[in-house]
Amino acid sequence: MRGIIFTELYELVEEKFGYELLDDVLLDLELTNDGAYTATGNYPFSELLDILIKLHEHTKIPIEDLLEVFGEYLFTRLLNMHPELAKTENVLEFLEQVETYIHIEVKKLYPDAELPKFNIVSKDEKSFKFYYISSKKLHHLAKGLIQGLSNHYKQPLEIKMGLEDKIGVFFEVTRI
Repeated sequence: MRGIIFTELYELVEEKFGYELLDDVLLDLELTNDGAYTATGNYPFSELLDILIKLHEHTKIPIEDLLEVFGEYLFTRLLNMHPELAKTENVLEFLEQVETYIHIEVKKLYPDAELPKFNIVSKDEKSFKFYYISSKKLHHLAKGLIQGLSNHYKQPLEIKMGLEDKIGVFFEVTRI
C-alpha cells in the first residue's frame, strides 16, 4: 500500500480527532516501523487495516464509515497534488476516465501501485454503472472518493453500492 494513503489518513485523523487520538491509536499497535510512513514508500496493507480497526475501537465509528469519510477527504487531497487529473467537464466523464487515463497516470508516478479495476457495465448522460474489483476490498473508500468527486464538481450524486459478488462490488452512480 502506498505511503501516501497512510500519511493522508494521519492528516485526516489529526484534523478530525486531534493528534492525541492518533498517538493513542499508534501506541496501541505494534507496527513494524512504529507508525512512521513516507508518502513515497510502500507498506503492508495489513498495517492500514490494523490502524483502521484501532481507530474504530477508539472512536466507535464503523470502519465502513471511516473509509468513506477518508475517501472523500483523500480525493480532495490527491486532486490538490495532481490537478491535471481532473481534465473532464463532469463527474461521469471523470469516472469513465479512471481506467483509461487516471490509473495510467498514477502508474507512471507509482509503478508498483496496486490499483483497483473499474469494469464499466453501462453509461449514459445521467448514470454510470460499474464493478469495483480489488483484492483489498476498499469499496467504501471508493464510495468516499466518488463523493469527493461529486463535491469537487458541485454535482450531486446518488451513489448505490451493492454487495460483493463473483465479479466485484457493483456501483451505480446517478447525477441528481
